[in-house]
Amino acid sequence: MRTSLKELTFLSTLLIVSSCATRKGETKKAQEKVTSYSMPVSHEGLSRMTENWPNVAKSAIKDLDAKYGLPDSITEDMVVWNTTPPFKRSIVYREEVLQQFPQTHSDVLQQFIDYKVPADKIDEVSKFDGSILIDRTKGEISTRNDKEEMNILVFNLTDKIVKGKITPEEARREYSKNAEFFSSGGVSKLMTEFNFKFQKNTSDPDIMMQSQEAPVDSMKKKKIESDEFYEIINEEED
Repeated sequence: MRTSLKELTFLSTLLIVSSCATRKGETKKAQEKVTSYSMPVSHEGLSRMTENWPNVAKSAIKDLDAKYGLPDSITEDMVVWNTTPPFKRSIVYREEVLQQFPQTHSDVLQQFIDYKVPADKIDEVSKFDGSILIDRTKGEISTRNDKEEMNILVFNLTDKIVKGKITPEEARREYSKNAEFFSSGGVSKLMTEFNFKFQKNTSDPDIMMQSQEAPVDSMKKKKIESDEFYEIINEEED
């Protein structure tokens, strides 16, 4: 059978229209993906982006949204509040990090404060709780838990360790006792407010080693020593 010119024209037009529709669909999907990361965040966008997240993470998001309002940004893996006084910032993660101490829970909520931990106290703080992260250069510490009350408790006990008021072992016992109290519906002051004053100028950029401070002077010294060596050799030959 011979295909008429009209049929060929019709088929070509159909292919072009179909191709354009496909491209428009792909473009729309790409735009929707970009929009899901754009600001400002809406409750609809927050719900859509986190609908398949673990319940413990969604619960943390709900608590922070009720207390601090909508977050500042959302990605596929985290929801971020840049300012959540008294915390410097707060992040809820999609990933559940299992923690068995003081009770089995998932570390999904990370919160930060400015705090300088002396170098000789870092090991003691680490012995107390492995979920505490110390950024000595930036002058920040953070801790991860599933509830904000537990994070406040950890910060308060950390401050006691740094000030030498309690040992890491005593802090762990205090943490366990308060966590059990919280599980039964109780709340103590250690969980609701910071028992220390916030610090300022906590960053520690460290210092250069002497060998890094004056590499030019070091090279000059080597050149002088080399020149003196050759002068001695030349004198002996003469």
